[in-house]
This record gives sequence, C-alpha cells and structure tokens, in this order.
Amino acid sequence: MLTKGPGILREQNQKKILSLLRKYKQTSRKDLAKWMGVSKNTVSIIVDQYINAGIIREVGVKDLQKAGRPKILIEMNADAYHAIGMAIHHNGIEYVVTNYYLETLKSGFIEVEGRDITAVCEKIICIAESLINEFTNVLGIGIGVPGIVNSQEGIVYESTNLQWKNVNISDKLKDSIQVSLVIQNNVKMASLCSSVYDEDIDASSFFYIRIGDGIGGAFIIDGSIWNGESFTSGEIGHISVDPNGPLCGCGQKGCLEKMISRKVFYEWQSSLGDISRDARERETEQKLQQYGTLLGVSLISILNLINPGKIVIDSPYNQYEVFQSTIRNYLDHNALRIPSFQTHIYFNKEAFSQTVGAATAVIHQFEG
Repeated sequence: MLTKGPGILREQNQKKILSLLRKYKQTSRKDLAKWMGVSKNTVSIIVDQYINAGIIREVGVKDLQKAGRPKILIEMNADAYHAIGMAIHHNGIEYVVTNYYLETLKSGFIEVEGRDITAVCEKIICIAESLINEFTNVLGIGIGVPGIVNSQEGIVYESTNLQWKNVNISDKLKDSIQVSLVIQNNVKMASLCSSVYDEDIDASSFFYIRIGDGIGGAFIIDGSIWNGESFTSGEIGHISVDPNGPLCGCGQKGCLEKMISRKVFYEWQSSLGDISRDARERETEQKLQQYGTLLGVSLISILNLINPGKIVIDSPYNQYEVFQSTIRNYLDHNALRIPSFQTHIYFNKEAFSQTVGAATAVIHQFEG
C-alpha cells in the first residue's frame, strides 16, 4: 500500500476506498466518507495520495445545478493493478489476466498432463513469469484446483480428477513466484466470479452449485467463502439422493454427482442409440425432469441447514425449462415453507469463469 506507518486503520481505509471504487466505478470524496463513516478530510488525504500515484483520477463534477460546492467525481485507474487467475484441469492450465475491475485483458490455455505435479508446477511458474513481465503491478496469482483444498496453507488434500494427495502446491511455487498466491478449490473460485459479475446475485449470502463433469458447491457470506473446519463445505455432489444408486468414489451409493453430472448425462445420451429426434427429445425431457427432482432433494438440505438468501445454479441443463420448473415445483411441495418462500433460486445463463474467480480472490485478499 501507500504507507507502512503505524496506522493499521489508515491502511484499512486505503483498501476500503479501492474496494468501493471497484464497486461503484465513479463516486466522490464526500460519498466515500459517508459510506465509510469517516471524515471527508480522512478520505481526501488518501485520495490525493492515490491521485499523485496515478491510481485514482478525477473525472469531472456532479450536481452542478445544486446549491453549494459541486462534488468532484473520482474513479480508479483500472490498469493501476492487475490480477492473474489460473485453473488447473486434467489436460492443462487455463489462465487469465484482469485489471482491477476484473475485466479480462489476456487469457489462454496451456496443455500439460494434470496428474504430473512437477510438470504442472513448472508450467504455472512459466506462465506466471511471462505474465508478470508483461503486466505491471500484479497483485498476485489465484489458482483453482479441483478437489479438497486447504486454502490457508495451499495444500491439496485430495484431487480425484488430478490424482493428487497431500500436495503442498504453495511450497512448490512460492520460491519461484514473487507475488502473493491464493490457492482454493476451483468451484469455490468460480463462486467468487458469480458474486462479482452478476448483478442479480445481490444477497448477503448465497449457495453456489456448479454442475460439470463433477458437482461442487460453495457457501458465500458477505462476499467471502465459508470453507468449513476441514475445507469441505459445499460438497453437495456427495449428498446421497438414491440409496440404491451407483457406487461413488467416496464410498456412498447414489451421490448426486453419480446421478446427474454432465459426464453421466453424456453417457446416458450415448446409450440411447439410433432413435428418432422426437423420441430423443421425449427421453431427454424425462431425464432432465428426473435430474431436477434429484437436485431438489439435495437443495432441501441446503435450505433447511444454512438458509442462504439465494441459491445459484450453474448448470448446462439451465437451458431446459423442464429442469428449472421441476426444481421449483419440488421445493414448493417439499421444503419448509418459510425458507422456500424467502430463498430465491437463480439459474445463470452462462457458466461462471473459474479463472476470473481466481483473479477475484487475489483482489479480495489485497483489499483485506
């Protein structure tokens, strides 16, 4: 930050100003002071320092027609800081560079065998060095990993997808990468992207569900991920919804992940064989109705146990009305009336980005 003095409160105010400018884009010193509950002089001193450093700029005046002194509008220089987000997949590393407003400046994908820990770390270091040389003031690098991740120590306890166990990826990278590292489960990273980019998700708490080849979730409270004591919160994919269903790798039968994941859906589609288009559409509608019911069974637990303001469903099935209506109908008839009435179910239109979510985690860490 701009000062290393004894003023911890001053540093908090500096970060709060940047956070508010990122949220509102343009505002005034007076409005910042009101939102922060501090004097205008306190805000003005910090803002003037940021202006001198090229981080904030004045962009005009507001309320010219009103009596009194008009407000001078200020905004962030979006390119004053940059963040890097990465997501590790079984076949490579996806990456993105954003400005402070989380607008994508560069993105790409580098192939690498995800099970090869050494090769993955070498590629991460190579990507990081290249991007840090290209972009100024990189605040840090967020890395999303599929599996159970201790985000405090940067340890991947277990990743079935990558076949990793007890990998301290932070230790493997920190000596070669000279910026801050944020390591977290990939679905939890994506949940941060949803809270930043979608204006319809404005609740103080929401539960995010991502359906892909696997199924995961995250509980967000006031913009922060709740990890749980063992960093396994949000594992909705391992709620058993059918005691007679297929055996899951976790040891249970009929886990949601084994019943409605994208991988399971593709396998089911392949099993249909050569049937007419109309017949395939009828079968698909019935299958998605079943999927909606099974997801609804899992959502009852979320509604009753943690009672979020919203539930965000990030799924390739959202394009099908029967999937959405089946979930809503199931909850209307089976959930407790009060939480079901007060919790809004939101179906996104496009999958949220794990890499932008990882960059968001870097900025959240910077803002404290």
